[in-house]
Amino acid sequence: MKKVRIAIVGLIAVLIAVVFFYLDNRQVNALKNHQAYPLIEEPKQHPQELTGSSQPIDDSGIHLTKLYSKNNAKGLFFGMWYGDRNKTMKNKDGNWKQEDGHIEFLVKAVDSNGTTYNGHTKGTVEGTFTTFRYIQFDDFHYDQDLESIELSFYPIVEGEETPHNHAWIETTVDVE
Repeated sequence: MKKVRIAIVGLIAVLIAVVFFYLDNRQVNALKNHQAYPLIEEPKQHPQELTGSSQPIDDSGIHLTKLYSKNNAKGLFFGMWYGDRNKTMKNKDGNWKQEDGHIEFLVKAVDSNGTTYNGHTKGTVEGTFTTFRYIQFDDFHYDQDLESIELSFYPIVEGEETPHNHAWIETTVDVE
């Protein structure tokens, strides 16, 4: 009888842990798996996908969601996620502007036409072991002839509110 009680208590503990992890990671998983748009506010219309899938950034442990543009071809938004122990994103060597313990970035986008746009990390969603960051460009204009977008992430220096002179992360995303 004692073994049955221990088994029942163990099963209940496992179920509680599973429910906790599901609830704690529900929003992060929806954003990572394209079940929710990486917009802080819910869009009035379905945005236009500019890329077919999410992609990792080299060997950094950082991933980008699909890139989206609003239906009026203005604005670019996407998200990035990384593990809580990511060395690049937890860099303590410097005086970086932070929001809730996460380094703020100026994100520079250069499209295949040579036009440069500046965006910022806008918000954070935290899961149990994963962090998701929203990135938005309000002045971006989508052109049908666009082939790729080069993205560079510059940490913002605390107090000066200016970006670091070297990008920490750089990648090129092909537009479909």
